[in-house]
Formats: sequence, C-alpha cells, structure tokens
Amino acid sequence: MKPNKNKLIIAFFSLGICISGLSDIKAQSPSSTAYNIPSDEELTATVVHASSPDVNIEGAENIQKAERECLISLWNHRRDVDPTDLVNELGFNLIWSHDQPYSGHSWEETHMYSLLQIPGVEYVFAKIERAAWGWTHEQSLKHARWVAELSLEHPGILGMYLNDFYDEVEEGYRTEEQWREIIAAAKEINPKLQLWVPHYPHRNQGRHAFDFDIDGVILNLWGNDPELMAHAKEHLAAGLEHHPDKPVIAGLYLRSGSGGGRWLTEDEFKTVLGHYVEMVNAGKLAGLRIFSAGQFKERPEYIGWAKEVLSGLKCP
Repeated sequence: MKPNKNKLIIAFFSLGICISGLSDIKAQSPSSTAYNIPSDEELTATVVHASSPDVNIEGAENIQKAERECLISLWNHRRDVDPTDLVNELGFNLIWSHDQPYSGHSWEETHMYSLLQIPGVEYVFAKIERAAWGWTHEQSLKHARWVAELSLEHPGILGMYLNDFYDEVEEGYRTEEQWREIIAAAKEINPKLQLWVPHYPHRNQGRHAFDFDIDGVILNLWGNDPELMAHAKEHLAAGLEHHPDKPVIAGLYLRSGSGGGRWLTEDEFKTVLGHYVEMVNAGKLAGLRIFSAGQFKERPEYIGWAKEVLSGLKCP
C-alpha cells in the first residue's frame, strides 16, 4: 500500500504507529555512536509544546495531524543507505534515524535532516544510542537536550527513541537513574517531545515496571527463530497487556538473532506482519515498524511481500 502524501503512515518496520494523542490513544481505543554506526548484524513526534509562545503554527498543525493519522515507519540507522526507493514503493513517512552524539554539528549535517529531504518522509525519530556501543552518559544528556531544542524548531522531529532501554540496565551499561536523567533533560526543554522505548516481551521484560516519563512503547520480537515467530501473537498480546495506557507500535525484523541472525521465511513475514496490520486496523496498535532499510536492500523480495501485506491497512 502506498498512501498518498496526506496520509500519516509510519511503517516502523520494526512496525508503525497511529498516534492518537500519543499518550491517550489506548484510552480511546477499543481494546554510530560517537565512533562507528552498528551494522545490521550488531543491531537486531516531536510534539511541540502548544502553550509555548515560541512554538510555530506549522509545528502545532503537524502535531495535530500526527495525532489523527496512521504512521508507517522504517528503521534506517545507516547513513550509507538511501531509503528513497523504499519510501516511494511502500509509503513510509516516518524513519527512525541515527546521528552521532551531538558535538556542535549543524542541523543540516544530521541524518535527521537528510531523511526529511526525501519526498514522502514527513517525520523522523531521533535516537539515544546504547552505552554498550560507546555513548557516555554525558554525551547522552547533551544529545537529548540538543534534540529537544531542535524539535521546537523543526516539527519533522516527531520523537526520540531510547535504544534498548531495559537491556542497557540488565546488562549493566546504564542505571535506571541515568535513564531518568536523560528523560528529564529532554522534557525540561520540550515537555511534549515524544520519548519511545522498546519492550522485548519474549525476554520476560514484562517484569519491569516501565514507570518512566515515556510516551510510547515499541514491542520487538528479536531473534527470528521459528518457535518465537510461531508464538508472535501471544507475545504481542502479553506486551499490549503490560501497557494499557500508552500507544504501542509492533516491530518486525527481516533478519535478527545471534551469529548473523536468521531471515524470516515468506510465510512467517506475511503472517506476523499481517497480524500487525489487523491490530492496527482494529485500533489495538498505534502502528508498526520494519527493520531495516539495509536489510530490504539486501533481500529485495521482502519489498513485494511487504507491499502485498500493507495494502490491507485501513488508516484514516
């Protein structure tokens, strides 16, 4: 499905989102680093403060638009991959970007800026990268403040993603208090900047409280082993039950897992993505995201499969 320019569809090809007043959608619903950008193998909107006198009219209008419509999103952490053909073919209008930690570079030098120049891309997510991959706490704080300031000026920055949120805590790279400091640094500048975190339900991350000042959650199924994909619906249901009051996006990886990962079979891909589409259409998911632009380039057959499944989306 290729939505027209006025459709706000994000294919979080880790899996999309319909942002419906991002913090209220569920209540209204029925049911790389400073060093090197991690490879695919290593990895598996701004809402402007409407009461602020500095907010421009365009930004406020864009936020209202984003709250009403579907978003289909694509993960693209690689600056050497041009996703223009994927945007044209599949209708992505939100892309999850990757910039190095802020060190004085200009807006025009950012990955966010370059992605927003692609016709059809209306929004980007910024990212706080993993400490496990080289980002220090001070770099993360500085980057969060910088993105928050940019978001007040550039309404195309729809939000910011805190990469592998609880993984960082579980593996000892960050503390919960450090995440709270990063969140507070961004919110102090732009309280309406949407902050999103991942939840990997198959890793028993439902044991965590997720009691942070965050605005949305993406449910990721990383690993792509046959047993995991066979129970994708159950994992998604468990994740949704854990976040009844927040918008949730479902994410899908073309290839993921240890040792180079495993590619989804055609049947697995279509079945799981098709279920995500059904959930979006039923108002139970805010959207979906697919990972990643680089993997689409590597295995272009997935483009046709995605186009077939996404044609079933029924967005406003």
